[in-house]
Amino acid sequence: MNNKLVFLVVDDMEGMRRILTNSLTQMGIKNVVTAVNGAEAWRTIQAQPIDVVISDWNMPVMSGLELLKKIRASAQYFNLPVLMMTAETERHQVQVAIEAGVSEYMVKPFNVAALELKINKVIEHPRPQALASRRTVPAVLRPKGAGAALKVVRHDAALALDAEPGVASAKPTLLVVDDVADNLDLLVELLSDAYQVRAANSGERALKILDSGKIPDLILLDVMMPEMDGFEVCRRVKANPATADIPVIFLTAMSETTDVTQGFDIGAVDFVTKPADPPILKARIATHLKLRRSFAELKRNRIALIEQNAVLQDNLRLRDDVERIAQHDVKSPVAGIISFSSSLLSDNLLAQQHKEIVKYIEQAAYSVLNMVNLSLDLYKMEQGKYEFHPQRVELSQLLQRIVREAASELASRQLSVEFLTQGQVTPALVHAHVLGDELLCYSMFSNLFKNAMEAARENTAIHIDLQQGEEKITVLLTNDGVVPPDIRESFFDKFSTSGKPGGTGLGTFSARLIAQTQGGSVTMETSDAEGTTTLRVSLPYALHAEIAEPTPSPEQGKINADQ
Repeated sequence: MNNKLVFLVVDDMEGMRRILTNSLTQMGIKNVVTAVNGAEAWRTIQAQPIDVVISDWNMPVMSGLELLKKIRASAQYFNLPVLMMTAETERHQVQVAIEAGVSEYMVKPFNVAALELKINKVIEHPRPQALASRRTVPAVLRPKGAGAALKVVRHDAALALDAEPGVASAKPTLLVVDDVADNLDLLVELLSDAYQVRAANSGERALKILDSGKIPDLILLDVMMPEMDGFEVCRRVKANPATADIPVIFLTAMSETTDVTQGFDIGAVDFVTKPADPPILKARIATHLKLRRSFAELKRNRIALIEQNAVLQDNLRLRDDVERIAQHDVKSPVAGIISFSSSLLSDNLLAQQHKEIVKYIEQAAYSVLNMVNLSLDLYKMEQGKYEFHPQRVELSQLLQRIVREAASELASRQLSVEFLTQGQVTPALVHAHVLGDELLCYSMFSNLFKNAMEAARENTAIHIDLQQGEEKITVLLTNDGVVPPDIRESFFDKFSTSGKPGGTGLGTFSARLIAQTQGGSVTMETSDAEGTTTLRVSLPYALHAEIAEPTPSPEQGKINADQ
């Protein structure tokens, strides 16, 4: 590999950026540039030569997918190799990346050897190689006298109009069977606008297509064919459990009542007499496809109703099992990681560069523990069954930690954070102890602070004001920007969200639930006149808590995200 290539690593997690940079260094790569999101990466690409981009999928401000689309839409950077990395493996997501022009796709976690293999591939093939196009028949029925000759269907093969492999098609699939090539061409041309069409020139070829697993939604079947007529094909289709439900419409010049009756007896759903009137043929196809979908839906509903009680019981048992596993098998080792990390961080003999890595480990462990706790506890809180064990929580340190962990995103959004006490900017942070649960408080304020960052405009400050009342400590979280009018009344409701791609609407809902569980409250005030939004979180004092004298802090009241 050419070690003079310039790599751009894009990820909103500093720890992942460091891991990728170290991996590239092990591979002999000397020139690595980093960015915290797609927007910063795009600016970097425009500002300096970049040979390969390695980008995360989910990032604030601009996602990896949005960055990829920008690159592919640019004539200048169209062929820039892009390796997309993500922890998610959903087929739909992979397909979206492929359609957007990703060079390669890699799932986390990974090792250096696997990364090097992918990088070699993207350098060799920056753009996905187009699949060889298949032979297709005309899509539009030619009127009489148009002068254009019809394509001839080969008698030793079956033609197919298929979607590219791996691409799901919204069009129903038809299998057209006729031994006359011109008939096949005419039918395919007539129907291919609305349907994916497969064509077979004999009954034997049609059965081979079905045996290959390519199951159509409907079969148009000629009756009079050599070697194996349509009646025999239909019998075999209906005798096979895998194909028995496929509607069969006979296309025939036969008009005797006995012939029609025989066709219905062996399972056909309709007869269309040749030459077929195109509007009538299309109407009959649409009708039988609709009927098939309706029958399939009824069948699924019936099965679902039969199994519903058993599934519910299984889910209840599964929830109990998951809770037990999470409480013991997951939380215990994660808590151990946090404890070991804390111990290492307090070791003066540990090198500073190693301490930074341990900090990332500790932060990641806290995030995992927080997600496990929330997944288990929110349901209990909703049901009023959560067992709350309050303790003293030092709120100012917790808030500072949340701000530090968001430093990269703050920088990418060009935001700063200002701390206040009783409405006045303070040169030092004050200590404030509340009665609560540290992990619950962390989750609540993390969600609210994330919302504030996403709503605030660039080059503005988020204000965190710690206020002392008679019985409670109140945190005022104020950001530039207003809440959209359509969700103001439902701001704290479950699944309430507006204009946020991928938003679940659970952040503010869970924050209110957590505040109430701890004997506190959270409210929202938004002002169109001032153009600001304030979240007011109140929590009870811890027993014998005090507001201590200010302790000097490196932040000195104002934390600039660029530092």
